[in-house]
Amino acid sequence: MGWISDLFRLVWSFLYWNARKTTYRRGGAQGRCPCHHPSDSGRAWETACAAVTHWNNPARFQRVCPLLKQNASGAWRCSADRADVRPFWGRAAIFYGSTLLALYLAATLSVFIFLRSVGYAVTYPGVLWPPAWEKFTAIRSDFFLTKYQTSAKSGDMQAALMALSTAYNLDPQNYAAGRRLASLWQVNQPLYSNQIYARLLTDHPAEAETTAQVWFRALLARGDFKGIEALASDRILASPATSGAWLNAFLVANRRTAATDPRTRLLGSPALTPTGRLLITLTGNLAATPSRAEQQSLLRNAAAAAGDGLAFYHVCREFIARGFAQDALDWMDRRSGLLGMRDVLPLRLDALASLGWNTTLRSEAAGLLIEAPAPIVIELLAAHLIRHPDAELRAMLFTRVEQSPPTPDEAGFRAYFALFCTAGAGRDEPRLRWTATRVNQLLGDEFRGLDAIGGAFLDTKRTHHLSNYLPALQPLGLDVTYALFDHYDPVR
Repeated sequence: MGWISDLFRLVWSFLYWNARKTTYRRGGAQGRCPCHHPSDSGRAWETACAAVTHWNNPARFQRVCPLLKQNASGAWRCSADRADVRPFWGRAAIFYGSTLLALYLAATLSVFIFLRSVGYAVTYPGVLWPPAWEKFTAIRSDFFLTKYQTSAKSGDMQAALMALSTAYNLDPQNYAAGRRLASLWQVNQPLYSNQIYARLLTDHPAEAETTAQVWFRALLARGDFKGIEALASDRILASPATSGAWLNAFLVANRRTAATDPRTRLLGSPALTPTGRLLITLTGNLAATPSRAEQQSLLRNAAAAAGDGLAFYHVCREFIARGFAQDALDWMDRRSGLLGMRDVLPLRLDALASLGWNTTLRSEAAGLLIEAPAPIVIELLAAHLIRHPDAELRAMLFTRVEQSPPTPDEAGFRAYFALFCTAGAGRDEPRLRWTATRVNQLLGDEFRGLDAIGGAFLDTKRTHHLSNYLPALQPLGLDVTYALFDHYDPVR
């Protein structure tokens, strides 16, 4: 056990004796030498070393001071005269440096082995090199992302959500993890989901438009029109030159909330486009004007002043919504160059249905179905039938779809879900079941939620709110989504 006590003496001796020798040398090597035996002469090979008095093996002290040597008789003596005694800081530096390095290597190796045993994808150089430690947070995040994927595959969604939440909290710069987490929480924890989306907008400005669009879809599925109003308002001001789609979202939401403050905020911005200023001003004026004649006059003036298709489309939509469908048709004829067929089609169908011109309506719909209908045509016809249920026209549409079904791609699935909603809004159970069966066949796996959603559509007591099942009906086009809200939750 003597070597253990000598080892502890060695640890402090490098500092203690080198410090005393340094002080001695700086004092001009005068007086008593700190390490020489006081009773000896102080000459080389005649003077014993006081520093090794309590060492079990004096030879070990040579690591501290190589001046200690054995004379011819085997006795340990200092090989330097009193005036030549000096410190050996280089040996101290080597000893402490090598000791710290050995401890560091042992510690990092232990950490590496532990982390690898847990499952972290670390490398030993990454653990060994301190500048690489900043990557460890991302590695931990990836570890929990892997746990999320494993738990999700096994069906343990609670564990999956916890793992994904930990991954994102560890690495908020992981945009994909944040988006996925916000999407998973949007139904059960909408406030938390909103917080994550807002953080993504701030932390990832390059992805702001994509984030905002995904957030908008989540808000719409929940029927959170106040949230849509606020988000759309921010996006309009953030990029006025490309704000057409957001202006549309704002107007749809504001029509339901009837809030004046968001309109005032936008109108107060000099960056608002002329189209936005015209439509938002028109919305406020219509809300403040109870007279139908005055409303009609406002709309006619706006139709004449509309400078682009977006403005004109909304004016025509207001014509129809407020009972002036004939004006909408007349103005669409007058300014036919402003709108493309994608916008003209739903406006004409809704205007004809509002006027009760069913023969003309069915004739035009039949013309659209002569050839195999494209998914977008199916969606637009489905959205119209949700707003204006018509058993004969619905039968015509489903018959044509059965003859020429959509391709099983994203657009095709949107068309099928649109048909499902159309059958549900018309309480057409046979066609509702047919569409559900077709979707399940194409997916290759049972979409269990469709049965419950179908039951909600057929529920005559309407005990289910649209937002309870709308998040599950994805992908679903905006036209159909807006039509569902118009049908089940119409604006007064």
